[in-house]
Amino acid sequence: MTTVFIAGSISISRLHEKVQGRILKIVSSDLNVVVGDADGADTSIQECLRACHASKVTVYCTGEAPRNNIADWPVHRVQSKARAGTRAFFTAKDVEMARNSDFGLMVWDCKSTGTLSNVIELLKARKKSVVFVNRSKDFVTVGDKSGLDHLLHFMSEHARAKAEEKIGLSVKLAALSQDSLLLDEPAAGAPGDLLDAPADSGVTAATETESVKLRTVLMSALADYIVRAHLSQSQAARVFGVTQPRISDLARGKVDVFGLDTLVNMASMAGLRVEMQVSKRT
Repeated sequence: MTTVFIAGSISISRLHEKVQGRILKIVSSDLNVVVGDADGADTSIQECLRACHASKVTVYCTGEAPRNNIADWPVHRVQSKARAGTRAFFTAKDVEMARNSDFGLMVWDCKSTGTLSNVIELLKARKKSVVFVNRSKDFVTVGDKSGLDHLLHFMSEHARAKAEEKIGLSVKLAALSQDSLLLDEPAAGAPGDLLDAPADSGVTAATETESVKLRTVLMSALADYIVRAHLSQSQAARVFGVTQPRISDLARGKVDVFGLDTLVNMASMAGLRVEMQVSKRT
């Protein structure tokens, strides 16, 4: 039986209706659900599951008793050698939930390192996540490195610095980049259409998804170039032949304001070569 890992940022106390709808769809599909015991999103997810009359739910906790289990579901206790109350202590249950699930549904505030770590843990195991980004009020599917890069563009510079400090984000990303299997083969999909675009979006949605992926890869490469060259935004604007506000948009990951031709031209202005390979879908 397929198991879904549902989690989110502790700062999120109310679930958007889109997330509630996705949880109802999961419950209606008779899938197993694993959820944490923390305050914030975990508790809100539990409340939504109870409202959906979900029965196939297991609450994970580190230690002897869960902090929250509002419907008295079965409990999976995870033992940790870390000191009680520390980040490492509570992370142990998250790692085990990722290990015991088939794909994830995450609710993210664009800064929580716990939720981001869950997405990365699933991706390391070649498992797909769909992440509801609270800022944009929409879902991002993370099934490969380019999907993760797209997700990271929603983080502010301050949030990325904090993620570097707390979880060593750059080391985690480097480890993913070195996994050739992960880069070559997208993570396994979810059953049915749980992670898919709405049925009426058809070819347009699929085309837009591919366009977003290509633009995200190019934006990530340009942003990396700026970092490696130690350029300020004004310097980068001169190098790429655009205005400074466009560099600000690039830094903030505003994919929708860039066309593919613009990004290719920016790369060319900086002396970067863009190569394209077209192959038939398998």
